[in-house]
Amino acid sequence: MAVAKRGFSKGAINSPTQATTKSVIDDLSKQTVRNLFSVCSHIQDPLLYQPKWADACTETTSDDGRVAVVATKDVKKGQPLTLFPIHALGLRWLNRKNSGTKSKRDNNKSTNQSDDVEFVAYDADRDPNFMSTQAEAGLRIRLNIPLDKDQPAYQPILGARGDRVLFSMLDTSKQAISGWIGGKIHSSQSSTGMKSNCFTLPLPGCAPLCGIVATRDIKSGEELIKTIFSPSSEDISYCKDVLRTEFEQELSELKQYIEMACKPMPTEVSQTHTDEVESFDIGPFHAINEQYPGLRKLHTNPDIYAVDGFLSEDECDRLIKKASLHLRPCLVKKSSGVVEPDPSRTNSDANIPQNEIPSIVEKLTNLLSSDADHLEIMQVLNYKGGQKFDCHSDGFHSPVSACGFENANRVATVFTYLNDVECGGETAFPELCLKIKPKKGMAVLHFPSDLELREDERTIHEGSTAIDEKWLLATWLWSETRSDKNYFEESLPSLSSDII
Repeated sequence: MAVAKRGFSKGAINSPTQATTKSVIDDLSKQTVRNLFSVCSHIQDPLLYQPKWADACTETTSDDGRVAVVATKDVKKGQPLTLFPIHALGLRWLNRKNSGTKSKRDNNKSTNQSDDVEFVAYDADRDPNFMSTQAEAGLRIRLNIPLDKDQPAYQPILGARGDRVLFSMLDTSKQAISGWIGGKIHSSQSSTGMKSNCFTLPLPGCAPLCGIVATRDIKSGEELIKTIFSPSSEDISYCKDVLRTEFEQELSELKQYIEMACKPMPTEVSQTHTDEVESFDIGPFHAINEQYPGLRKLHTNPDIYAVDGFLSEDECDRLIKKASLHLRPCLVKKSSGVVEPDPSRTNSDANIPQNEIPSIVEKLTNLLSSDADHLEIMQVLNYKGGQKFDCHSDGFHSPVSACGFENANRVATVFTYLNDVECGGETAFPELCLKIKPKKGMAVLHFPSDLELREDERTIHEGSTAIDEKWLLATWLWSETRSDKNYFEESLPSLSSDII
């Protein structure tokens, strides 16, 4: 097995195009991404390379027209089934300075990253419309690629910093290539109800190349279902060891090309740019009541807190009962002024007047060290099976007038789980590798913007697809008081006579 060499060098792709914002771009990272994409494009050419060692599945179509991917042979736990295709490669900077990008992701779909992306490399000659709005409409999948220190791409892209994320993009409209059909495999969130048997794993020493790896023994003919959750660290280590041991030669050959792409060209790196990125530090943030009973820290820099038992079981049950008859689809107001269901979130919500939950308002103001008129209208959110909230930020890039507040920003988010959720529905912070399992009564607190009203994009998060039903209470603390009369508490309709 060998990879045919075909003139790889910087700029080997005829026209690698990049979508940029006004943020500072690290030249070395940008160069590395461009080179990595060039290598990965060559490797995916079936005339140059065929990954027979990772070609253990195929697409099938049932009599009812359902397309699935099934194993073509018995596969042991840890062994590769196929590879994940790469049609574009990009970076997103987490702490952006002087960025002109619109950062509020009201309408952001998982396949539309125009508001997030700092730099994307793709083949403009073969895919001239790859970054067009029409191409973004539900046809692309983005895959974040975690880099550990054993990956050649770690140093030139991350170094000692954690301010950027490497990701690949898949165009689902493209025909799958044998050995590269990882993007066609259904996930465990699909309607099939089948349990997962594989997951996506960066190949040891070969990222951004990723393999679909078996999480248990799989029989020939069995449908492949990817997990939507991260396997345990023990399972990940086991699978990596299997790959390193059983496929050492194959990985070694691929690693040579990845290392070639990651070799730095020091003369092209601007020290001024590097220092500017490193010196930028967002903050300070809103000061909360750190003596609040049960408060514990889940993550540091950015700080994310939890409070177990913030609401009692009785309060949770009564909130669900109060809101259940008043749920409506989550809405968004477009720039055109049209109000319609938000395509990025498929759940329902109900507004809760403060005068119907005075004890809960008191808890929130105590925890946040704030006045009640700084709180956004409170909402009970309901996620039924299959519903989700795509990756988004609660903050805005700069002060805005929205939700009843003028020239302000959200400086804190508090949401409280109202029921236990056995399967699905976790709150995931992908930039922080943090997932929080819903627990009845537990509150979670984070800070979407600092006191200078700059958005902290490290806190982007998503409501993972619900398998079991999920209920939450959510509100947001603003830097100013609510001043738009249309959003005053007195204008909210009463939900019930039950005062909590």
